[in-house]
Amino acid sequence: MTTLPRLAPNPGPEVRAAFAIARKELQIARRYPLNLVNEVFQPLYQFLLPSLLLGATFLVGGRALGFAAVTGTADVAGFLFLGSLVAGIIGTGFWEIAFSFKREMDAGTLEPHWLTPTKPSTIVLGRAISGLIIAGVASCVLLALGAILFGATLGPGLLFALPALVIAGASVVGIGFLVGSMVLLMRDPNFLVDAGSFVYVLLSGVVAPILVLPFFLQPISYLLPTTYALDILRVAALGTTPIAPLAVEWLALVGLTVAMFIVGRWTFDRTERRMRRKGTLGQH
Repeated sequence: MTTLPRLAPNPGPEVRAAFAIARKELQIARRYPLNLVNEVFQPLYQFLLPSLLLGATFLVGGRALGFAAVTGTADVAGFLFLGSLVAGIIGTGFWEIAFSFKREMDAGTLEPHWLTPTKPSTIVLGRAISGLIIAGVASCVLLALGAILFGATLGPGLLFALPALVIAGASVVGIGFLVGSMVLLMRDPNFLVDAGSFVYVLLSGVVAPILVLPFFLQPISYLLPTTYALDILRVAALGTTPIAPLAVEWLALVGLTVAMFIVGRWTFDRTERRMRRKGTLGQH
């Protein structure tokens, strides 16, 4: 008796569900225009303006000599506004993906979502799509403000480095899976998400070059794919000194992104199975 070969599951329904979730999240975001405006102005007043003003106090003859010696460019505004691109992506992983489970818990809709035929991982992907779209639009507006109002000079090479930004977005999905698992297990994950996103931004070199970080933190920075994505962007747009040969940076970016996605997805699936088995999803 011959057995028929097992057919691979059809991913079509899950893909359509992910885009439907993203469309729903975008529709909700559009209903709150002030929140969308805050996506642009929050990084501006939280870290861009304070960093620019602080940097201005250390100028020598109108030039950031110490900064240029470390980074290879004196364009502090360009350095920081490019960092805001990656900061927006990181924020998507922590707040739009991971913390969305806490919002679902508070609204009492998490359990009904878990009972639908759609996989929980598909919910993560849908929120990643919508979050990255919002972060991308907000970052483009920020870059325009940086160039017009603050004199950030961004070279045309930035366009050729945009694939690094796309890969970084994929790595943030892995972050969303990983941190989302912790959110599901914790009763009050606010501090975890807030502190975790801040530390991740800091270690990725968004606010300052990673070479000025304490020596015991620098090895962690080299394990984050966003570090390499941001460095590639800055080298292409500003001509900064790369932290490693560009070929090595691209390989590290791709390899660490794949590893982070696999580890995050595995952790999320295992957490989901554990919570289903113990029946603890509604205990928060």
